Amino acid sequence: MPSSPRVQKEVILQTAFEMIKRDGYASINIKTVAKELGCSTQPISRQFGTMDGFRRELLGYCVEQLKTFFSTEGEFASDIVSGIAKGYISLAFDCPNLYRYLYMSAHDGEQMGELVRTLRSEKYHMVVERLMKEHNMPETYVKEYMETMNYYVHGIASYVAGGYIKESKQEIMDRVQTVSDILLKNRKAM
Repeated sequence: MPSSPRVQKEVILQTAFEMIKRDGYASINIKTVAKELGCSTQPISRQFGTMDGFRRELLGYCVEQLKTFFSTEGEFASDIVSGIAKGYISLAFDCPNLYRYLYMSAHDGEQMGELVRTLRSEKYHMVVERLMKEHNMPETYVKEYMETMNYYVHGIASYVAGGYIKESKQEIMDRVQTVSDILLKNRKAM
């Protein structure tokens, strides 16, 4: 029976996750993570095999940790959209290195930004249906609103994570809410 690794997989992933938040993804390799953990590279290699295996599991771990930034609750569907938008803005302000890694980098040969499409909320269809009812809009308008908000929020968050916007988090969140309200109002008027 093989001996159990001295450093558990969860600890390795959490350490690498914290390193990404602090120093960015470029700081991650088996040697730097081992140094951070105060161990040899052997426990990491034993747990993940290759660096590619480590990268795949680390990405999955980061995606799971990402869920803590988002609220998908609200009385109205537009509250849910706002909660998700505010989660992206908070992530960009509070953890810009993590935002850049998840949303501005290619992963395992995927095109830049592919992760944006793969992380779409499980509640997407429910939100679309509720927006249609709450705002008396056809599905095509609601989906266009959702897509426009997605582009707008990710654009703003990318500027924030890149250090190009100097407004406060609250000012940006207020701006996002205003744009959301305008888009919904304009769609209802059509």
